[in-house]
Amino acid sequence: MTGQEPPRNSNSDDDPPPPDTGMGMTAVAYLLSGMLVWGAIGWLVDHWVGTTGIFAGIGAVLGIGGGVYLIVRRLGA
Repeated sequence: MTGQEPPRNSNSDDDPPPPDTGMGMTAVAYLLSGMLVWGAIGWLVDHWVGTTGIFAGIGAVLGIGGGVYLIVRRLGA
């Protein structure tokens, strides 16, 4: 028992993370940020034009579409 090395911990912090770590959160962030940004732009257009939610809905849908496009283009999903 003397002179033996302790077993190596396979979950050490020295190992680099796998290359696909965080892709799910990146995809969710693309969808949410696209919907929020373009929905907010649509909301501002609604206030400028005087409508009630038409452009905000259109902006949110366009933002989701843009988020899906970014996910497919950048993440290759």
